[in-house]
Amino acid sequence: MLGFIVESNPQELHWMAHPVPEGLVVQAFGQVDAHNESTWERMLGESAAAAPAGSILVVDAGSLDFMSCGALVALAKQAVDSRQQGVTVRLVITLPSIRRVIAGCGMDDAISAHPDVESALNGGSPP
Repeated sequence: MLGFIVESNPQELHWMAHPVPEGLVVQAFGQVDAHNESTWERMLGESAAAAPAGSILVVDAGSLDFMSCGALVALAKQAVDSRQQGVTVRLVITLPSIRRVIAGCGMDDAISAHPDVESALNGGSPP
């Protein structure tokens, strides 16, 4: 999966993964909702498996138009599972609406959200 574009449906959800010295950055595009949540979960699992132990997996959702509560639950679950494997999961989001979903779902503490990839990779404090 590294360095390749993987698509479920270009109008809905697709992503690109590329390695960085700190670990792996996965850029997601489109939207994540109940219709493609299983694809999202597969992407998270495959990405986490590709990230080396002791590294960071950054899920860059800055280009997503929509992210459901279910997608955030899957991300929080993957973060817990990955932590047990020595991989830290961080989320990049830019849309205030997705930040509201995180807060509305009560996942402020479960999801490490950052404004950009650089702060996610460098461990900057979430806003």
